[in-house]
Amino acid sequence: MAAQGQKYTIIDMSVIPSAEPGRIGKKDAIITYRDAAMRTRVVSIPYEKLEGKSEEEQLAIITEAIKAMEAERARFIGKEITF
Repeated sequence: MAAQGQKYTIIDMSVIPSAEPGRIGKKDAIITYRDAAMRTRVVSIPYEKLEGKSEEEQLAIITEAIKAMEAERARFIGKEITF
């Protein structure tokens, strides 16, 4: 789970043709964001989830996508492996 109170800054949002299988002909919003430690990451959102929504609704959708991405990324941090 992503840390509570962690701040992220949205650096850029681009809308591009989707490269995902099954989404040919559709668009994706590519959100570039940065955390407090200045690490930059990217999350992709199907553009139809954002299109036609208010700025507040779009920000809520982007926030949830970043939160999900950070939770997934954090799953393995600190795990040790031996092989």
